[in-house]
Amino acid sequence: MSGRGRRAIAPPRWSAAYAGALAGVVVVIAVFLPWYTTNLGEPFSPASMSGWDSTNFARGAVIAAAVAAIAAGALALEERGSLVLDPQTGETLAWVVLGAFAVALALVGYRLLVMPAPANLLSRQIGLYLATVAAVLGVLSGLGLLATRR
Repeated sequence: MSGRGRRAIAPPRWSAAYAGALAGVVVVIAVFLPWYTTNLGEPFSPASMSGWDSTNFARGAVIAAAVAAIAAGALALEERGSLVLDPQTGETLAWVVLGAFAVALALVGYRLLVMPAPANLLSRQIGLYLATVAAVLGVLSGLGLLATRR
């Protein structure tokens, strides 16, 4: 068969909406990774604790990141042509992405700077850093979405 008459399907280009959806998923996953590990502790204490197990701030970050991922996902579907949104709804969703990631960043950032008690026995782990980076990228994606909506 010749290639005539067939249209090549282009892979989706990365945009602020795709980046926001991915950042939201990464924050949610990162909350369940190790956030803190004990430097000194009792012999039977766990070696590390996830954000979910160690602080309610991480649970709030999961909710905020999930809301942001859903809103960014809807905007990504709109970019792809799979969903039709009126301009006002699209701009509102962009604000939701920015606001939700700002909340997630504040919650994760607070726990990056102020560890739960007993802080002198705990040190930070990869999950906390990953959640912070993903939340920062999410805020940037929200700003990008707003810039392209105006």
